[in-house]
Amino acid sequence: MEEKKVHVRAPVSEIFRKKSPFEQLLEHMSKVRECVNVLSKGLNSYYKGNYKSFSNVTLQVSQLEHKADLIKGNIRNHLPKTIFMPVDKGKFLWALREQDKILDHAENLAKMLDMRHTTIPKELQNDFIKHVDLVLKTVNKMEKAVENIKDLIETSFVKRERQQTKEFIYEVHKFEREADTKKYEITKGIYKLEKKLDPMDTYHLLKIVDWVDDIADHAENVADWLRSMIAK
Repeated sequence: MEEKKVHVRAPVSEIFRKKSPFEQLLEHMSKVRECVNVLSKGLNSYYKGNYKSFSNVTLQVSQLEHKADLIKGNIRNHLPKTIFMPVDKGKFLWALREQDKILDHAENLAKMLDMRHTTIPKELQNDFIKHVDLVLKTVNKMEKAVENIKDLIETSFVKRERQQTKEFIYEVHKFEREADTKKYEITKGIYKLEKKLDPMDTYHLLKIVDWVDDIADHAENVADWLRSMIAK
């Protein structure tokens, strides 16, 4: 007599755990934060005129961007149509794109700086360093806010978890505003030195500070998405 095969179904909770897009979003966010950390350390050295090791920074950033791309692709390809999601799927994918834009800006900036070594005027070095530090803080706080998604879902958006997320979001906006202020100060400083600078140097200095600041802007966009989740 042929033995019948018994198919054991995995618990619903296990199925959800394996397919949860939020865990993958956190995994993607982890690569974003790691990438910005690598770039931040590289920029601090670059701003001081140390260009020798920056090619390695560019390589690391590209590798992390590629790993994050694989995670992003997996999320898009396996986002179940029937799985429960407490937020609109379109907005979820929009938040994923905003995280991805951080990686794109980081990689494009690293490659540009690696192709052309632009000297940061000594008068502006400290401001450039402070600016990238504020942008890094913005991204780190954004990661904290994204990490809180899991707790929010598991607790059905209870008051304590909602308040904690609001505090993280507030800090994201705080550091993003400070980064914007510092960018404005740097831009004014660049124009004050414009007559002393090579035109291409002026262009690249403005481009550097602009692209670095864009990273904080996209981090803030993700925070705004979280805030819309809480508001529901």
